[in-house]
Amino acid sequence: MSDFDRQLHRDAVELCQTGPATPDKLVALAHAGLKAWAKVGNLQFPPERRYALLQQIMRYCAWECLLACCFTQADRLERIAEMLDAAYPRYACTRARLDARRNRYGRPRF
Repeated sequence: MSDFDRQLHRDAVELCQTGPATPDKLVALAHAGLKAWAKVGNLQFPPERRYALLQQIMRYCAWECLLACCFTQADRLERIAEMLDAAYPRYACTRARLDARRNRYGRPRF
């Protein structure tokens, strides 16, 4: 376990003190949300940037109570993607361009 993972888990523990979520579920949702968002745009980040994005996603999930049972996993991932697209329009343009190309020609080969 890296230092980033340890710090991420400590941050999750702090965020989960006020809500019904558990730290492990919050970290897992943050990882799933980042992976789903980055996969569409074929985005890759260095560890420091990835850690900052995961922290931002965890804070958003805790604030919006996305771990409540009324949300499906697909809805959670969609809301995380919308939040990240709004926060990072440059990445949103890349994701939209690749998504449009996939719809026209199938999965791109790099």
